[in-house]
Parts: sequence; C-alpha cells; structure tokens
Amino acid sequence: VVAPQLTNSLLQRVWQAVQRQVTVPPRWQQVSVVVVGDVAMQRLNKRYRHSDTVTDVLSFPYGTDGGEIVVCYPQAKRQATSKQVSLRSELAWLLTHGLLHILGYDHERAKDAKVMRPLEQRILQYV
Repeated sequence: VVAPQLTNSLLQRVWQAVQRQVTVPPRWQQVSVVVVGDVAMQRLNKRYRHSDTVTDVLSFPYGTDGGEIVVCYPQAKRQATSKQVSLRSELAWLLTHGLLHILGYDHERAKDAKVMRPLEQRILQYV
C-alpha cells in the first residue's frame, strides 16, 4: 500500500506531541508503523480482535519495549472523507490513538473513554 500522506514528518510530530502529554517509558526501543490495505486489515482484525471487518488502526504493545501500529490507509481515506477532515488529520488521529493504546489507554468503558478521548484532543493540538 502506498501511503504518501503518512510521512516521517507527520510521524515525528505525533510522537513529539504524545510525549508532551504523557510519560513514555524510558525502556521503549521502538514503535513500528505498518500500513496495510483492506484485506490485510480485515484478516488482522479477525485474528486478533475476532471481528471480521476492516478497521482503521490496530495496536500491538511489545511489553514495555514499545509496540507496533497497523494503519489501514484505504479506511483512513474513507473516514477522512466521511468526517470531512484532511487525510493528514485523520492519520494523525489514528497514530495518536494507536500510540495511546500501546501506552495502556483504552476507551471500551465509558470511564476510560473520558480519559482517553480528551487526551487525544490535547495531543492533536500540537500536531
């Protein structure tokens, strides 16, 4: 999948913005970003979340060493169009969302979402 809007500059801006708002464990070695298409994302989502649908982003923590973010670029494009935002903005949100999941934040329960959602918004102000 070709992802011309997912640039090193965007990745760095998101990373720096996240670090301004949350503590990143000093042991983190790396965070990988993988870009996939619909078919690959649906397979991953089915395998790891038991949901046979295309999703926008999946996160896989590597213990305390970092993690991997998988972004479905076609889904990001569809969501950007649907939300009437730029693709860059949607990708920034997906990367932020993925990083926060790796750091242990969640939004499945209402009380957790009340922490994670505003944190995402504060982070995105710096991207």
